[in-house]
Amino acid sequence: MRFRPELDPLRPYRPPHLAKELEADRGPAGYVKLTMNELSFGPLPGAEAAVRESLARANRYPEREAAALREAVAAANPGSSTANVIIGNGSSEVLSNLLAILERPGEIVYPWPSFSLYPAIARILGLESRPVELTAEKAVDPEALLAAVTERTRAVVLCNPNNPTGTCLPLAAVRELAASLPEEVLLVLDEAYYEFVSDPAYAGSHELALSTPNVVSARTFSKVHGLAALRVGYGIAPEPVADYFERVRFPFSVNAPAQAAATASMREGDLIRKRARFVIEERERLQSAFAAAGYDYVPSQGNFILAKIPADLFERGGVLVREGEALGFPGWSRITVGDSGENDRVIEAISAR
Repeated sequence: MRFRPELDPLRPYRPPHLAKELEADRGPAGYVKLTMNELSFGPLPGAEAAVRESLARANRYPEREAAALREAVAAANPGSSTANVIIGNGSSEVLSNLLAILERPGEIVYPWPSFSLYPAIARILGLESRPVELTAEKAVDPEALLAAVTERTRAVVLCNPNNPTGTCLPLAAVRELAASLPEEVLLVLDEAYYEFVSDPAYAGSHELALSTPNVVSARTFSKVHGLAALRVGYGIAPEPVADYFERVRFPFSVNAPAQAAATASMREGDLIRKRARFVIEERERLQSAFAAAGYDYVPSQGNFILAKIPADLFERGGVLVREGEALGFPGWSRITVGDSGENDRVIEAISAR
């Protein structure tokens, strides 16, 4: 049997301390898991109830169009219609399907370091990658992104806020980037951490996708909604893009419990915003603690912080964080903002050095 040789460099994702992370996942243990940018508390009560109710129909295939979920997403993004809403099995599938509809051969441009799945998706789909280095301040450089665009460029993928740095381009800069791109180049805004942005200069980005034929805003239920295990993502897209997206989406890619939970959660906007405010306040508390202890960190707009602190310092305190070596920042760590008790453990770990 012959395999595609361009897939040879790919490897399944394996966290450096998988056994310890699994131990922390199973319940009370010696470690606090702050490695995956997950929410430290579960779904909203309404989402849990919706999952239980959906199980009575587990013998049936889920609704292919996910109409109720599309309606809830459109209602939460003023100016959208269900024809603008795309859904997928996590925002990873949303990103993959968006790139799958683009012309071949070609390449995608993205900031780097950023979400590690971008080059993997490109390689799987037969697209080349053109990473663009972040600035010295670990921020995205829009001018450098534009300079990297060539006649072979099919898409620019912008993680905003960027993972793992937490930096965020203001909406005015994103608008300028979109306006400067050739019409045939798709701008994908990966906004997995959108709800945690406290900077008022980045709000209403879905309106850019509605008013610009080559811009899509992709988001997820895995973070602030606390539904990472159910794998639901969505996006706001111009109708022609959404039409082609549906042509490549696998039927029933979002299962019935996931649809039910995401629909219920999306309808609880006030509670979701309350959760986001809690994470933002705890993020500020952790950043203040890092500064007081004399550690460098990148001011974040996500539910995580990139800090120049070795991961083993946290591990000695019973806290698992993501090692910077795996993210392109040796000697640094990415710390997920947890609940109050978990964040207390983080502060204790840096205080006990």
